[in-house]
Amino acid sequence: MSQLQIAERYAKSLIDLAQEQNLLSEIYEDIRTVQDVCKNKEFISMLQSPVIYSDKKLAIFKQLFEGKIQLLTMQFIQLLIQKGREYGLNAICSAFIEQYKTIKKIKTARILTATELNESELNNIKNRFAYWLKPGEVMDLSQKTDPNLIGGFILEMGDQNYDASVKRQLEELKDNLYDKSYISLVEKR
Repeated sequence: MSQLQIAERYAKSLIDLAQEQNLLSEIYEDIRTVQDVCKNKEFISMLQSPVIYSDKKLAIFKQLFEGKIQLLTMQFIQLLIQKGREYGLNAICSAFIEQYKTIKKIKTARILTATELNESELNNIKNRFAYWLKPGEVMDLSQKTDPNLIGGFILEMGDQNYDASVKRQLEELKDNLYDKSYISLVEKR
């Protein structure tokens, strides 16, 4: 079984348990917290290390998270460590978040801009592209900056893409300036 399949199955199990106990939103926040910690390279190295025994890994988790996350989340992490699956925690967190967003009909979108946009500007863009969403869906818009765009923005959601960057417009203008396809039309006259 592939790493992805294992992650999806564990995530599905946790979602099912969270729904049974009416804790889905709380567990989602816990998983996001755990995933943020998993961005630390030393933490991931510790999880993947065969030299560090499971009881030591569990003690580290308890020290980091006990009292800060739901009991169900802590028990789930404990189960992962006991089963020797802690190395896949980051993948499990990602799979959980994707499954949660599917359940809650949240579509992830990414906007790339030359400068940081404020909340009002982001809301305007969300409203402008609301037609990309099906009824009942919500857009979760994350922002990233790239000064090479010069101005404007690029919006991506799933397989949809809208490029309103100044960089693209300048490239099109440059291509059109060097376009000599009209010469053959002029010479035929």
